[in-house]
Order: sequence, then C-alpha cells, then structure tokens
Amino acid sequence: MGNLYARIGEGEKSVLLASHMDEVGFMVQHVYPNGFLKFTPLGGWDERILPDMEVKLLGKKEVYGVISTKPPHITSDVERNQPIKMDELFIDTGLNQAELESLDISTGTPITPSSTLRVNGSIVKAKALDDRAGCYALLRVAEELKSTRKSVYLVATVQEELGLRGARVAASNVKANFALAVEATVAADQPGLAEEKRPSTMGGGAVLTAMDRSLVANQELLFLLKEVAKKRGISTQIKKPSYGGTDAGELQFAGIPSGVVSIPCRYIHSANSMCNLHDVDQVVKLLLAFIEEF
Repeated sequence: MGNLYARIGEGEKSVLLASHMDEVGFMVQHVYPNGFLKFTPLGGWDERILPDMEVKLLGKKEVYGVISTKPPHITSDVERNQPIKMDELFIDTGLNQAELESLDISTGTPITPSSTLRVNGSIVKAKALDDRAGCYALLRVAEELKSTRKSVYLVATVQEELGLRGARVAASNVKANFALAVEATVAADQPGLAEEKRPSTMGGGAVLTAMDRSLVANQELLFLLKEVAKKRGISTQIKKPSYGGTDAGELQFAGIPSGVVSIPCRYIHSANSMCNLHDVDQVVKLLLAFIEEF
C-alpha cells in the first residue's frame, strides 16, 4: 500500500511504533469549462475553515488555487446566516479547463492545503503536523537508539485519515509484543473552553491515551508507560476521553497489546496546525525509555 518499514535490533522482545505519513486533503471531482473545480474531501474537514484556503493541485506541475464561495456582497441575509456546505465550494486557479488539462489536472487529481512552515522559538506552525510530527519523532528515535537487544519496528503508515488502512496492513506484516501509535492529537487549550473538555494541552508533555473512539488502551502497556515516565522525569498528560482515533485502533485487531503516545497540536486538520518542540522531545524520550525498559 505504500507503508515504509524499518527495523532496529534483532531481539526476542519486540515493539511496533507507527506514525502515519498521510494528511487530510481533497481530490478533484469535476472540472467545469471555465476552470472551476468541484472537489471531494480526503479525511475529516471542518467546512467552516475552508473558504479562502490556498490549496495545491498535484498535476504535472504544482498549481495553486483558492477555495472559493459566493462573495458576501451578493449573498442574502438568509444565505449569510446558514452554515457553509462543502458542496457549495469550488477551487479557483484562474485557469480554464483546457489549460488545466494540459497540466494533467482532471478528475482524480489530489489536492493538499498550501501553507508556510514557521518557527517561533520552540513553536512550529505548519500543515500536516498530524502526523508528520509523529513521523519526525520516529526519525529521532531511529537516530538516538544507539543499540538495543530488542526488535524495534518503525512504520510510517498510509491512509490513516481514510480509515486506518495502512495500519491494518502493518499489523499483518509485523508481529510484536506491543504496538504504539505515535500521533498528533487535539490540543484545545484556547480561551473559552472548559478544562474538562480539553483533550490535551500544548506544552504539557507527551499525551497518553486511556481511551478514544478507536480503542481502549491496553492497561498493562499504559501502566508501563506511566511508570517509565515517572521514573525518568518525563512530562506526560492523559488525554481526555473519548476524542479521535488512531492507527492503534487497527493494530489491536492483530492481537497486539496497543496504546497511543501523542504530541499535543493545536488546529489539526487545518492548513495551519501548531506544536511545541518541548512536547516532541518528551515523546522521543518516553519512547526511548520504554524501549529500554519493557
């Protein structure tokens, strides 16, 4: 399917660490003669944030466009007060159908948000931190894991946002004692939201999942993660149940005791998500410590 696999060590004990490479995006559904594009979502989107988003169409060459809707100047009061629906939106590149076809842009062309990566000290702003931040954490683990007497499988999965599809294949290919999805999760710590409704807090350290919509974490594994973190002085927080789902929801169906370690990120599933590198460091430290001690 396109998963990437790496193994470090050849021990009897084994752990599978999985992060997904894919991101939420779109696909061209139809091209009108004047060049406007109808599109369909790939993954979960909040329709309210789509108008005016810059997007990139992946044809022969990258073509940039803007998600457009009816201008407010010509909408009625009734229209203005109604929620925006995705099927009312279009992508406008300024090119006509023939020009787009010459660039191999037609039905089925994939589309991604277009965004600029920014770094403010320890804060990173970028698209697709869900779950490129997790992929980065796995690369850090690979770099820092000098030696091990265990088998550590690092898997970068595909199509997580479309139903954990890559994880299903990974679970059939890798047999391990434990499996951890290394994810980016919702940090809803902005003003106006009650603390009990905040799944996690950016800057609060690695996020451990007790339960989400795809699994109840294996209790032995969750206990081990907590104990290792306490012993090593690693900052952790427990994600408020039961928001979201991860590759661990599919890995568990292979009979592998599974859990989730996440990086708290604001504004996931948007063109501009945000994370704190301090949290990434805590996730990497926890994964390395767990590998050493389980």
